[in-house]
Amino acid sequence: MRTAHVALLTAAAVLGGAQPPVWNRTSRCLFVHGGEGEPLDPLLWARTRYLLTGTSHRQALACLDEFLRSHAERAVPDPVERANMQRELWAVFDWAAAGDGFQRERRALETRLAEAIRRLAVVPAELRTLPDNYAAAVSAGLLPDVFHADGGWICLSAYSTEPTAIVHFTGRSRFLVFMRLPAGRDATLAYIRKLRASSQQPLIVKDGGPALLNLALPQFPAGTRLALVRQAILIDSEGKLIPTALTESVQLRVYHAITPGTPYMNYINGPSSHDQDFLEFRMRRPHGDLVPVHPGETEYATFSTHDMDPFESGKLWNERGVILERCRACHSDSGIHAVQSRVQWMKAKDENGDPIVWETEVTLARKQQQPEFKLLRLLGRFQARP
Repeated sequence: MRTAHVALLTAAAVLGGAQPPVWNRTSRCLFVHGGEGEPLDPLLWARTRYLLTGTSHRQALACLDEFLRSHAERAVPDPVERANMQRELWAVFDWAAAGDGFQRERRALETRLAEAIRRLAVVPAELRTLPDNYAAAVSAGLLPDVFHADGGWICLSAYSTEPTAIVHFTGRSRFLVFMRLPAGRDATLAYIRKLRASSQQPLIVKDGGPALLNLALPQFPAGTRLALVRQAILIDSEGKLIPTALTESVQLRVYHAITPGTPYMNYINGPSSHDQDFLEFRMRRPHGDLVPVHPGETEYATFSTHDMDPFESGKLWNERGVILERCRACHSDSGIHAVQSRVQWMKAKDENGDPIVWETEVTLARKQQQPEFKLLRLLGRFQARP
């Protein structure tokens, strides 16, 4: 995402004889790994040594020191830019705090990052000025209105103590799963109730063998659509987690066919593996607009990998891939069997309130208990306002 941006900044510095602003230098030091700008999250994996050794570590500390010394947080009052910088620094902090080894180098990063994150925090009243970029995309005709109170899209929640889309959990975002059958709201609700009332379990395990798909599960029709909406959580000036309407990404899946599949999970080249069309929209700088991911657009994956850094250990385990094809690896089965979150939300026999509120609260509660977040609040010296 930032490769072209960094190239322009570098060219401007050469031609104009001036250094890029401190915000851009900080971004370049922390987020441009292996000559690549990060897609939506920094290109950092559990086994990454970038930022922890050698020149990259020294430059990262120098950039953060300059950011803090110059009070660069005052240079950009725009709330979207401040929110983006905070969420990116927070992602780097969590990566550093969750890793093993290089403890002295990690702590040097963590201390500076925590201070910068606190300085970038805004008071709750200012957080309310963040634009609703999802609503803007709906108005522009780019996205369906999944948040319409009486619309055809239904938010799916397990009403559990953990988020429904648990495999996507970071605590820095809330992930909301929506479904819409082609016949609309009533048909969607009826199907969800049918699944929850069914005696069929989503998975079958026999004699200690591998989990298999239960093909007797009630199926939805062709034309069904799924959406996964990711929205930013920010940290306010008191160190509290604040959910926002700033949407970071939207992944859409449209079933143009329902082909009977096999009981084997994630059968990528199976009979139903091409029943879906995948679409994605991502937040882009500087204004936080949601724009489509183009067919054929590629990147390195940071989610669901072997935690291998392709720039440091070779690209055997993590090759650059087509973004819109990546979801197929986990969502290639027939109809409802490709909806991984069903294992969670089918357990909810009754609706227990607003699913969006529920998912938000359990996401915040889980993040608050993470040692990385407790360390961030400690190092950032957040204080409650009198």
